[in-house]
Amino acid sequence: MNNDAAKLSDIGTYFGNILTAMMPLLGMIAFIMLLVGGFKIMTAGGDTKAAQSGKDTLTYAVIGIVLSLVAWLVLAIIENLTGAKVTQFKLSF
Repeated sequence: MNNDAAKLSDIGTYFGNILTAMMPLLGMIAFIMLLVGGFKIMTAGGDTKAAQSGKDTLTYAVIGIVLSLVAWLVLAIIENLTGAKVTQFKLSF
């Protein structure tokens, strides 16, 4: 029998590790979307639909970044006001 097998009580640790790994990935995706939007605008060549598509991509990328920062800020404020560790994912069984 393997005593190192995962237990239900370890799910919080695993989920926390996944979320921690995803944050830099989301930042890279947002940066790539900013590059794609800029590239679309630069290569539009006077085509208004292509330029608008690039502007929309930039707008959505910036909105995603702002929403992510606001969500993290709200969690940080809740943690500072209440003392509850809401930015650290932990399940207790």
